[in-house]
Amino acid sequence: MKQAEFENIASRLRRKAVSTAVAVLSDCDGAEDIAQEVMLKLWTLRDELNGEAHAERLAACMAKNMSIDRTRKCRTVGLDAGGKLIDEKLVAPDTALEELEDMKWLERRLAGLPSAEYKILRLRQVEMKTADEIARMLGIGKSSVATILSRARRKILDDIRKRQR
Repeated sequence: MKQAEFENIASRLRRKAVSTAVAVLSDCDGAEDIAQEVMLKLWTLRDELNGEAHAERLAACMAKNMSIDRTRKCRTVGLDAGGKLIDEKLVAPDTALEELEDMKWLERRLAGLPSAEYKILRLRQVEMKTADEIARMLGIGKSSVATILSRARRKILDDIRKRQR
């Protein structure tokens, strides 16, 4: 595109850039800044533009992308009276450390169970097997599974209660 052609359509390109930026930003001053940047970039690319329609589409696309970038950069987090600076989804370091210690303690207690109790407790709680499935897998009676499972759970619960005192 020649300089004369660009100068003829420059006002339309600017209006297109401003209207696109206003639609994204809802801020006239910001939209004017965006339009100015778009016009500068289009001026540097004028030799590569293939007609008025191409220039208008490019102006709209550039204005939209620049507006989105500006919106992302300018995002601020307002703090109201009850606002917190720390993300509530994150676990506090002291809580994470306590949870890690609890998990290690529980693993040691589980490892201290007799092998049959540990095996049945694991099959039931972790692998979600039914008492019938466990009985068939281990070749014992269903009532034995319930008894051993109850014994293992009771031991762990007693250990937890002792730890909380």
